[in-house]
Amino acid sequence: MATKMKALIGFGKMKDDELVIVCNTIIGAMTGNAKYPTPSPALADIQALLDDFTARLAVARKRGSPEDTAIKDESREPLMVAMQQLSYYVNSVAQGHLSTLLSSGFPTNSTTVTKQVPLKVENIRLSDGRQSGQVKLDFASQKIATIYEYRYRIKTDIPTEWGDRFTTTSSRGNIIAPLEVGRFYEVQVRAINTHGVGDWSDPANILVR
Repeated sequence: MATKMKALIGFGKMKDDELVIVCNTIIGAMTGNAKYPTPSPALADIQALLDDFTARLAVARKRGSPEDTAIKDESREPLMVAMQQLSYYVNSVAQGHLSTLLSSGFPTNSTTVTKQVPLKVENIRLSDGRQSGQVKLDFASQKIATIYEYRYRIKTDIPTEWGDRFTTTSSRGNIIAPLEVGRFYEVQVRAINTHGVGDWSDPANILVR
């Protein structure tokens, strides 16, 4: 008898950092995903629980008091419950269809999916956008990645801090804007799945027109 594919719900065994990565990956993969039109619980509600847990985790690590750790653990519990409820929704919609399950960002019981952290993203390509001050970002996709992060900054002789990180589920046609015309920018990308985060790519550069 064939094994029915399903989203896994073992959040209780995950370390705090792993839980944050998995939740971010799933929220990113399901946001705007036409295969899951009415997530339950709502993704905005799960994001609020994740933001609360992430903030309390940061406090617990900074100060490390027993009280802060207890508050962090109390914040973790409703997040795990919500993620388990979301997995039930995903399984009810997917009905064992593997590609639909994988598009949710959830880990599955599939034996055909390599359980590895993504590789370093390659073939970063930057080109002019359709409007001035825009850049189009493309890169080589990875089958085991469920979401990608990218970041950018103005290229200077003395490197500055990278800007905010942005997420995408597509390796093609990502638009970065607004940018300063006449300045060189550099961009990095990394891949993420439920098993971890890949290395940042080598920077790609472009003169914004």
